[in-house]
Amino acid sequence: MGLLALLAFVYWPVLGGHLLAGRDLFRIFIPDSAFLLESLRAGEVPLWNPYPRLGQPFAATLYSQVYYPPRWAAVLLTGPIVSMTVMQLAHVALAAVGVFLLCRKLRASWPAAVVAGATFGLSTLMTRLGTQQNLVDAAAWSGLILGAALDATHRPGRGPLARLAVYGALSLFAGSPETTLWQGLVAVLVAGFAPRRVAGARVRAVARVTGGLALSGLLAAVALLPTAEFARSSLRMQGDWPWRLVWSTSWPQVLSALWPLADWPRGSYWGEDQWFILSLFLGTLPCAFAVLGAVRGPRRARPFAVGALVLVALSLGRHFAPAAWVLLHVPPFSLFRYPVKYFVGAALCVSVLSAFGVDALGRLARRLRSSRPRAAVALVGMVGAMAAIGPVARLLSMRASAEAGAPWVPLCLGLAAVVVLWPRGGFARPRRVRQGVAMLAVLEVAASHALLGRPQYTPLKTLLRPFSLSVFLPQPFPGRISVDIRSPEDPTRAGKGDTIERSLERLIPNRFVEERLPALEGFGAPEPLFSDVFHEAGQRPLYDLVGVTHYLRQGPPPFDDLELLNTADDGTTLSRSRTALPRAFLVQRARVVTDAQALAAVADASQPFRHTAFLASGAPLERPACTGSVAWVRQGARRLELKVDACDESYLVVSDSHYPGWTATVDGQEVPIHRADLVLRAVRIPRGLHTVRFDYDPLSFRLGLALSVLGWMGLAAVALWRPRAP
Repeated sequence: MGLLALLAFVYWPVLGGHLLAGRDLFRIFIPDSAFLLESLRAGEVPLWNPYPRLGQPFAATLYSQVYYPPRWAAVLLTGPIVSMTVMQLAHVALAAVGVFLLCRKLRASWPAAVVAGATFGLSTLMTRLGTQQNLVDAAAWSGLILGAALDATHRPGRGPLARLAVYGALSLFAGSPETTLWQGLVAVLVAGFAPRRVAGARVRAVARVTGGLALSGLLAAVALLPTAEFARSSLRMQGDWPWRLVWSTSWPQVLSALWPLADWPRGSYWGEDQWFILSLFLGTLPCAFAVLGAVRGPRRARPFAVGALVLVALSLGRHFAPAAWVLLHVPPFSLFRYPVKYFVGAALCVSVLSAFGVDALGRLARRLRSSRPRAAVALVGMVGAMAAIGPVARLLSMRASAEAGAPWVPLCLGLAAVVVLWPRGGFARPRRVRQGVAMLAVLEVAASHALLGRPQYTPLKTLLRPFSLSVFLPQPFPGRISVDIRSPEDPTRAGKGDTIERSLERLIPNRFVEERLPALEGFGAPEPLFSDVFHEAGQRPLYDLVGVTHYLRQGPPPFDDLELLNTADDGTTLSRSRTALPRAFLVQRARVVTDAQALAAVADASQPFRHTAFLASGAPLERPACTGSVAWVRQGARRLELKVDACDESYLVVSDSHYPGWTATVDGQEVPIHRADLVLRAVRIPRGLHTVRFDYDPLSFRLGLALSVLGWMGLAAVALWRPRAP
């Protein structure tokens, strides 16, 4: 009942018909949900998304959550838009309950476990992180993962190991591998700090937990192997990739975990401060209890104290030299960006430590002399500290808003001191102290939402508004559309003028997926190889090469010769081009060139690609130019069938992404696919009438599926196996 009441208070706009919105929800998760729903209804495994960036892997982007059962249920039952809010509510509840159960396993008292669950699941950190749905979903399994690791440490057997593997696999399927990484790190710490009853017990405990985590990787291989393949074929594998330490937590932001507004105003969007987590505030009392739990708690608290220190250090990224070195040079940490994500793991450790702190405070209450005068002195001291802390913040040259949040710290600590010092008799005193400070901590968690704000919400009817410009587009849509994928840089900040209410009308960043409109641009990680110099180059020859027939801009058309179709009240324009090539065409000339030469050719204003294919592999071709024809027979997300009438030996160029896993047949005979014009597909066609078919069936998916099936079957066999009675 308390959990439901706190959920209702924190998410009260939902009760009024509003839904979570903003930033990556409408950039990524709502369009991805729409495509996932489209695929599920068609009975297809959504391995390939044909709409962004000339087509790219879909299941290989872990945050698409293709294999995550809660995502299927939410999307099928409530649709792509409402499902995001449903997922957030369900997972913050799971996070709170999971940490509560973990603390009870750690022998924390009931009130102490409530504090830990509320701090992790319902603090402003987690609720304002709702726009990063994959991270919230993965982090929600933390309590259950660590509880299973604790069981595997102290009660060896099949059950705890199976639970650890399943919970770990669900965390991986939720689509935030950095989160699963720190969950595994803390789980190993839990095993490593286990009591040493017999020689080698800790080593065996660590081995069991590590084995369970490895098994979770095997269970999730169907997602991990394609993801690794996509990462290898992306800009992230470039040696000079500059984004690994972007959005590192600054020192004022670490302080803001216990001092509200200590990090405001934040610096520039890509500057010293991170903008991934909009609030790092966990609460003054939970953080104070966590310090007490780390110092005065039992041995069981040690792995969480070490985990909190390590994960805070990693979250600092470029602001802490040892962490920067690890994140740049030590796999698997070096594979990820945005170090602030590790702060969510630190928040988990702080939450668990806060439970130990509440119980430690209860034990200390036995030795403290309590009286009403002492409580009154604490109250007067609290008022004095509230009056003095503002000037102190100014003397320390803290940020401007830190002074406004400063009174919160002595207020919470003072009220806790009053609760501890207020007289209570007999053996009930420790229990009453625990209950009193626990109630204060939960009230602080609730009140912090009123102080720091709630996540961004939008009325449901606004989100369900249809795309009005569809009347100006041909149906079916034969070409491609180009959109302002990089504008605005951060739509969550004031003054940008772009909100979710207008995102569908402008098809930004990926909302063209919901309208089934293929585009040259796209948003999301990892970024395909050459996307910076090809998909986002903004050059007219590239638009013509890939068949961009329509342009949607938040201003005038980008080129003078475009035909203006519509101008909206806010200045958004839709225009049409007459110079775009068809999305599949024939050329009778081909040259094998380097990538640099291919890039120069496709950016050449004379557009030599209209008659010559610039290949990365294959054989050159030099035939007289002639006229052939290409007709589309059948098209799906993972297959394309064309009827080609070649007037002479030619190369068929299809302006879809060249990517591992695509195969091609000409009249049923498999032929090699060559990378043409830097990023496109091409196959060699003999003279005459032919049927050409492209299919996407990657080895990474087939191998990953086989490993996952073997893992799940083995897990089921172990769970169901019962030894025969002697």
